[in-house]
Amino acid sequence: MLLIKDIFSKGLIILAIFSLGLTGCGASNETSNETGGTGTLNLRITDSPFLIDLIEEATVTISKISIHVSDSPEVTSGFITMTLDQPKTFDLLKLQGGVTDSLISASIPAGTYKQIRLFVDSASVKLDGGVVFPLEIPSGSQSGIKIFPKPSIIVDGGLTTDLVLDFDVSRSFTPIPVVRVVNSSSAGNISGTILSDNGTQGDASDDMQFEGAAITAFEGTVEVSTAFSQTNGSYVLPFLPEGTYNVTASHTSHDSSTETGIIVVVGNNTGGVDFTLPKQ
Repeated sequence: MLLIKDIFSKGLIILAIFSLGLTGCGASNETSNETGGTGTLNLRITDSPFLIDLIEEATVTISKISIHVSDSPEVTSGFITMTLDQPKTFDLLKLQGGVTDSLISASIPAGTYKQIRLFVDSASVKLDGGVVFPLEIPSGSQSGIKIFPKPSIIVDGGLTTDLVLDFDVSRSFTPIPVVRVVNSSSAGNISGTILSDNGTQGDASDDMQFEGAAITAFEGTVEVSTAFSQTNGSYVLPFLPEGTYNVTASHTSHDSSTETGIIVVVGNNTGGVDFTLPKQ
């Protein structure tokens, strides 16, 4: 705790890491819509799970969103800005395990959009004991945090495109903003349970549900997403693009374990990816 407070007291810079999920008929490949008109863009926000035993709140306040249209039968290229009626504050620790909250819903011209800018007015972390530390956000309120979805966002006339911004608190403290973008129209989940082996290997009778173990999904050697096991030992890795993953469970007090070749299928949950970690 002293180390955490020491770091916070020097002023942290918040890192904007998002997994951007796209769902609905308006989310397609990079093929421009020719129908024209307007479509509906629904933008929701969530948080990748974080080990919260030292933190009571992690809040961000957002005032507006800009999106860049690169190809549209309705408007010339450029930014379209959507300002909220009033800034919205989200406690990211309440948005875990697939829970989302609405950021904005707006009608926008049909077309192809290749960039989102998220204007964050403020952010802070509240530690156990009530101490609050404001976080710096480079360009967060001026030019916005830049997010580049791949493939680009397609909005079709008369249809709805649903987006989810997955704000990863567990990786949010660093000087350089980084964004991970995921198309959730081709995404699924991995879930399972983590147990602690309390000394009798091969004997499950003394195994205990393990809270606070880190669960990380890798695509090859690239880290894609991290979650933490809950009180009952369960975990969910949501918003994973379709593909094959290696999943590692770890904790500082236990030996780590890895399951390879875990397949994620569109719109499905790959369950039963369970771990029993031996104590060191």
